[in-house]
Amino acid sequence: MVILVTGGCGYIGSQLIRDLATDKRFEGSTVRVLDNMMRERYVSLMDLPAQGDFEFIEGDIRKDEDLRLAFRDVEEVVDLAGITNAPVSFERKELTFDVNVNGGRRVVEHALKNDVDRFIYSSTASVYGPTIGIVDEESPCKPISPYGKSKLQAERAVIDAARSGLNATVLRLGTVFGYSVGMRFDTVVDRFTYLACIGMALTVWESAQREKRPYLHLRDATDALVFAMRRDDMKGATYNVVGENASIGRITSVIQQFVPDVRVIVTPTPSLNQVSYELDASRIGRLGFRTGRSLEEGVREITDRFRHLLKRHTRLHPSEVGSELAQELSES
Repeated sequence: MVILVTGGCGYIGSQLIRDLATDKRFEGSTVRVLDNMMRERYVSLMDLPAQGDFEFIEGDIRKDEDLRLAFRDVEEVVDLAGITNAPVSFERKELTFDVNVNGGRRVVEHALKNDVDRFIYSSTASVYGPTIGIVDEESPCKPISPYGKSKLQAERAVIDAARSGLNATVLRLGTVFGYSVGMRFDTVVDRFTYLACIGMALTVWESAQREKRPYLHLRDATDALVFAMRRDDMKGATYNVVGENASIGRITSVIQQFVPDVRVIVTPTPSLNQVSYELDASRIGRLGFRTGRSLEEGVREITDRFRHLLKRHTRLHPSEVGSELAQELSES
């Protein structure tokens, strides 16, 4: 069997391809990675598990010639390719829509054309936008960032393809945190943990101390993707996946457990429409999927890798750190 992982060198993909190679349920399969290496995560292709059979194509999901090559003999697809980061998507709106929507649709078209057995699309809780309370898959989607809007459009292409026969599933992931070889440090938990480890203070809005957002450990994210790959009763459906609905106050308190001397500076909240919501993942839970990793585990993984810096760090520019995450807190 050939399993195609688009965006396989990214934050989630770099771990997923390793999980697939070491999972006995996929023994004998070829894991084919398609990535345009825009983020230059070449390290994601280094030291891959010896028991894995890997293929790599440096290509773009917007190019049919790259997709024709990538889809040769493919039976299963996990689509992780795309432009991420909600705040930055306002600055690169055109690129975000071109990759996430136009590229995403092309991936779906090739999956239909090649009659693949299974198609898993990785989406985001950002499609819900500024909402309040408990959010399930039937809640209205009103994304405000180009990132959220583009992912929602791509989702719809996947669901439309399912109506045309594609065995496709959409997973809406909470904000992912934790270690992978293809690390990102532009999400809240990872970014704050890094800043604490290098001696910087964490500046947060007062309201964010209480407002909740959905978070998901990276390994729970890859487990959810594999879970969906192995089932035949999730066709044409969308599922929320979350490990913990947490406030920034909860996140900073976890970081303080591992970096006790980190400074947390709480500032007045700007007069913006900040809301608190919690993701309901009971739909996938009823199928038997459970997350099993905590915020503590994710923060520990990152602090362990910065342990040499933790021995000797100094606080620098404490008042300048953290405010750039404000928009992300309203979107994640």
